[in-house]
Amino acid sequence: MTVLLGVIAVFAILSLVVAASQARAIMRLAPASAELGAFMVLGWWKFGKLEAKAGPAAAANLQIYKRATIAFLVFILLGVMLSGWAVSQRPAASDTAAVTGAVAGRVVSVSLIAFNTDLRRVAMPGATLLES
Repeated sequence: MTVLLGVIAVFAILSLVVAASQARAIMRLAPASAELGAFMVLGWWKFGKLEAKAGPAAAANLQIYKRATIAFLVFILLGVMLSGWAVSQRPAASDTAAVTGAVAGRVVSVSLIAFNTDLRRVAMPGATLLES
């Protein structure tokens, strides 16, 4: 399962690299009258606005950019779903072993190993202490 998740991650990274390189190519091929700040639509799924700004010279790069962006999002979604499924299929650890484990022949009380969640005041130099 780890190998499959690694392969999905590699494909996601490769599609991200392709999308970034195509975005750079789109900005390079754009006419001089198009402002560089207007290309903030690259990451906002506004491909129509991007096509209008970039012009016909960047149409091929825009198609590759669209596909690479969609592939990146699909691979990320697939990786998250697969990792969640893998975690849910993992056998659970025995709860009784964690609660009543034998330490030097004795049974350990849960209160001894429980995390102390009490909030305590800490004296810090320069900080005022307000009490309610």
